[in-house]
Amino acid sequence: MQFTHLKLFKLYAAVALIAAPAVLAQGFAATCGSSGSEIVGTTFYATCTTDSGAQQSTSINLDNCVANYNGNLACATNGGYGGSCSGCEIVTGVQYMECYCTDDAGQQEASILDLDNCLSNYNGNLAC
Repeated sequence: MQFTHLKLFKLYAAVALIAAPAVLAQGFAATCGSSGSEIVGTTFYATCTTDSGAQQSTSINLDNCVANYNGNLACATNGGYGGSCSGCEIVTGVQYMECYCTDDAGQQEASILDLDNCLSNYNGNLAC
């Protein structure tokens, strides 16, 4: 009987892993305003709505959320884009970041990333 319970436990664990795949966070733009949002170095600052409806200033180090792949910005855990990108700024609303990133040939390429695919708002706090 114990063998059956172990099998069921493993089955439930496998289903839970499949049902909740490890993906980067997304969808902060709907609850974080563009007023006051900016990038300083690799830190993104914004004002986001908490679960209670209050506005809260928050920030996140985008090096933990964004990578440079051959001159192209992409969402990536611990991406470290700041080591090869510069001149980053928010270009539209709160969610689009433009940077100049070094490609594999050593050339600077302009790249725009939709941060809404990389970040989430958890009760007024930004997270990857």
